[in-house]
Amino acid sequence: MENCYLLSWKEGKDPLASAFAPEDTKPSYELISDLNGLNELPFELDLIKLDVDINGLIKSNDLSNLKEIWRDYQPNSLAWPLMSERMKSIVEDNLTGDEGIDWISALVNSSQEKRKYYIPRFNTELDVLNFEKTMFIDGTDHILKPVFDSSKLGSYTMFIKPSSFQITPGIYIKETLRKIILKEKLTGISFEMTKVV
Repeated sequence: MENCYLLSWKEGKDPLASAFAPEDTKPSYELISDLNGLNELPFELDLIKLDVDINGLIKSNDLSNLKEIWRDYQPNSLAWPLMSERMKSIVEDNLTGDEGIDWISALVNSSQEKRKYYIPRFNTELDVLNFEKTMFIDGTDHILKPVFDSSKLGSYTMFIKPSSFQITPGIYIKETLRKIILKEKLTGISFEMTKVV
């Protein structure tokens, strides 16, 4: 049985660059239906430095003292999986084709340059859960803690839990893809092991 992991943004104590949508952008869950039939975001994102002090969160346009500006898995105000061209290429090369994914491109700006990033969109609801072991909120289909069924994961390298939006930060990958990501030294990613039975 292969281990599976939830992809997350790597956090640390140092300030970081996060890609921000324009101020008047709808909440991310409302944006998803607006993107039906589109393969690029209708707006651009701007990198903002985020830091924390005793008064809370500090935002700044000055990225000059950051160690790392462009991450392969870029934090962003939409809380969407925003992948560099390199990460998209590596992920795409390792998909089976059964995942039902297409990609939405997004332009991200710093004061010095503009780069293209990609958001995976899952167009098929995948049957991946072990329903007996998964924890749900009583009387609903809302998942508290997913437990995946190894016999259902065979044809997927990357997947989401059922009932998630097509675009979600809750992306899971198999160990094989995790090893490739680590070998290729993709930046900005941490992995949280999830339960598979």
